[in-house]
Amino acid sequence: MGTTTDHEEAGAARPRPPRDVLGRYRETTPASRELWERAGGLFPQGVSGQAKFFAPYPVFVDHARGATVTDVDGRRYVDLLMGAGPLLLGHGHPAVLAAVHAQLDRMVNPMMPNRASLEFAERLRGHMPHLERIRFANTGSEATRSAVRVARAATGRTLIAKFEGNFHGSDDAFLVSTHSTEPAGTPERPEPVLDYAGLPPRLLDEVIVLPYNDAAATVEIIAAHADRLAAVIMEPVAFSSGGGVPATRRFARAVREITRRHGIVLIFDEVLCGLRLGLGGAPGYLGVVPDLVAIGKALGAGLPLSAFGGRADLMEATLGAGAGDRKIFQSGTFTENPLSIAAGHASLTVLETEDALERADAAGEALRTGLREVFARHGVQAAITGVGSIVQMHTGIAEVQDRRAVLAGDRALTGAVMLGGVARGVLWPPVHPAVTSSEHRRSHVDRVLDAVDRTLTDLQGDLL
Repeated sequence: MGTTTDHEEAGAARPRPPRDVLGRYRETTPASRELWERAGGLFPQGVSGQAKFFAPYPVFVDHARGATVTDVDGRRYVDLLMGAGPLLLGHGHPAVLAAVHAQLDRMVNPMMPNRASLEFAERLRGHMPHLERIRFANTGSEATRSAVRVARAATGRTLIAKFEGNFHGSDDAFLVSTHSTEPAGTPERPEPVLDYAGLPPRLLDEVIVLPYNDAAATVEIIAAHADRLAAVIMEPVAFSSGGGVPATRRFARAVREITRRHGIVLIFDEVLCGLRLGLGGAPGYLGVVPDLVAIGKALGAGLPLSAFGGRADLMEATLGAGAGDRKIFQSGTFTENPLSIAAGHASLTVLETEDALERADAAGEALRTGLREVFARHGVQAAITGVGSIVQMHTGIAEVQDRRAVLAGDRALTGAVMLGGVARGVLWPPVHPAVTSSEHRRSHVDRVLDAVDRTLTDLQGDLL
């Protein structure tokens, strides 16, 4: 069986971060600790979602604005979590707030079609012409689940393939070889591993696991299972468990060619990276157009909103009026919620008319460059991954191309550096890559680099 999070597994090797880091963290967050202990009487592990926890306990946030959050102890942090990705325009962007406030006066959720969602879909297709047909949902998990259902119904096949370390949400089939810290098989021929308890063993026969960024091996595996494969799903940027590693263009082209040759549906999971790679999405970045895509997070500017779509023939054959026995079920009480649609409209207008994405990307690049310099100055080997506004650090290793390389690094040291940063006013929890927003300025980046620099000095005698 697999594991829970990288940080917890890292903690198994070193049961707790160094005393100086832990002590500083506890000294600066007493109110968070008190609330977390209270929450333990209501929420398992004191949180209402696994990604909210990091050891020894999480920060409880009180309010946020722009590129910063303030915790219940009154400490202000440079926020590099940004809601786990949605806040591309930062917290409380005026245009988004105004749109949501205006929508509140009209209606909240009629659970019926409305003009705004149609117009938003039309705007999205203007930037992403591959979205010939689209459906809105609420979460990334709903979008990826529905895209896979379309592929299975359209092809009549049931087997799916995913890449080792790619995260596609919380559905059973996606929790195979995603968070596992003990991969099975070889790097070129990975074997499926159940990441958690509660998953049916049959998944090991229903999910093919592929090696990320290895074109030759991936093509061979797909070809060997082609007659049974409904879909191949991949992250254009392997984000959380994948280490913030972008797919190479050569790799993406190879996956596209082999899936097209065998009539296998290629799904891009752009829930995290979609708008962050440009308004055209990952196809514009990689030069490869998939059959279906799932997008989310930044789509709703902080409110719950996702979408899936792509080829008209696939979507109409499984969701259209004449779908017949290939009809799939996709719906939800809160789909195309007017508040989320209003936020999405406002955010897209800002991205179309301002240099918001360029500012977010510039902050990400400055952070990657600065981190490399800080680690080099301390004589600590570290790979800094990411693209645009996505950033991750990996200590103890020089290069990262896939999940196995992430696991080969010193994850305990990486987690300690991140926890030390939180103690010094940088919200970059040891469970998630960093993302920047249009509100991050050079001064924010400098605060992050200073916090990492000081933490590495604290850690010098313990881990280096």
